[in-house]
Amino acid sequence: MKKPDKNIVLAIIFWALTAVCFVIIFYFSSQTASNSTEQSNLIIRIIEKLFGAEATSFLVRKCAHFLEYTGTALLMSAAFYFTLKKNRMYLPIIFTSLYAVTDEIHQIFIEGRSCEFRDWVIDTLGAALGAVIFLVIYCITVKIRDLKTRRKNK
Repeated sequence: MKKPDKNIVLAIIFWALTAVCFVIIFYFSSQTASNSTEQSNLIIRIIEKLFGAEATSFLVRKCAHFLEYTGTALLMSAAFYFTLKKNRMYLPIIFTSLYAVTDEIHQIFIEGRSCEFRDWVIDTLGAALGAVIFLVIYCITVKIRDLKTRRKNK
């Protein structure tokens, strides 16, 4: 039996991980405002215990938005790379940003939540960072591979 192409396997893995991120984001967005605040307050208490610093609910919530979309775009960047066999940095930013729009619209229908332009901007900036992180990892990997090839050919 023929072994599956490594790129196809990696593409499937990264698309699955991207889908998991979307499901997690959807789950958190489905929480009522009071449940979301409880979760944020738990994180704030942990941060205050660890660092002894005053943390605000606003900061924690916005950082959570930013980091959720950073991770999602990072995974989606890898998924697109292994699917297309090319680095197309703009694609994960566009698709993750579009998902952020749908997420904000979804929150209109959740008790105590709202659709915030500011949150979409934060999500999209997080997505851009995720794509940049992937680009940096990609460039480093290509450099290392080139160095190994040159050493091998000498």
